[in-house]
Amino acid sequence: MQTSPPIEEFIPADAKRGERGVRENIYVWELPVRITHWVNVISIGILTVTGIYIANPFMGTTGPAVNQYLMGSIRFTHFVTAFVFTMSVLVRIYWAFVGNKYASWRQLLPTKYARRAGIRRMLGFYLFIKRKAPAVVGHNPLAGSAYTVLFLLYLTQIITGFALYALPFHGGIWPGMFGWVTYLFGVGPTRLLHDTIMWLILAFVVHHVYTAILIDIEEQSGLMSSIFSGFKALTHHQIEEAYLEETQQPRRRRVRNKHVS
Repeated sequence: MQTSPPIEEFIPADAKRGERGVRENIYVWELPVRITHWVNVISIGILTVTGIYIANPFMGTTGPAVNQYLMGSIRFTHFVTAFVFTMSVLVRIYWAFVGNKYASWRQLLPTKYARRAGIRRMLGFYLFIKRKAPAVVGHNPLAGSAYTVLFLLYLTQIITGFALYALPFHGGIWPGMFGWVTYLFGVGPTRLLHDTIMWLILAFVVHHVYTAILIDIEEQSGLMSSIFSGFKALTHHQIEEAYLEETQQPRRRRVRNKHVS
């Protein structure tokens, strides 16, 4: 039988438990989480603009070609940013195993019943079926699951990107590590997949900003500013509701005894 963690894990030790309306600043997003978040944001922006240009150059240069190297500069910027983005993603994955409970992989994968049940309730709120969003301190269950899919897209984008980067090389580390991608799937499908994932990530960004603003307005917790400061301001009532959300157990079905005459 699973046991629930004590509510003290959700409420700071120095909190005034009697004052349910008082807000407590809770340190949710650690520094590595905030840094990788903003590195990813900036990287996605640069990679998108440079990637679109590489696929379809939308401006040119004038003068002798020997003095111009616009495409080369754009490609160089794209590749350098790709390396930075890759390191940021790997650091965030590492931090999912060594960071605090709000950065943990358990917030991303709905391994517990409470998280799985929370996905349904959160989806109901987003679809305007429920008027109130489930209380959470860290990632809500639906967002956590979406981030899992997002990181799978990140990894696929990284692999396909390095596979395309390896094309001009004849031997060496890059074809050895990523040449199998274009060998199995072909250059065209690999490039198409790489481009498609870019648009999927951009669609997620739009949805992410919208839902973050929506939840910030609903909770009044400073969610938007928390990705800069690391702190969310929650009332004791919100924290207690989040505790109940995170520790709920599946209901046991009653088994009726059938008497056989």
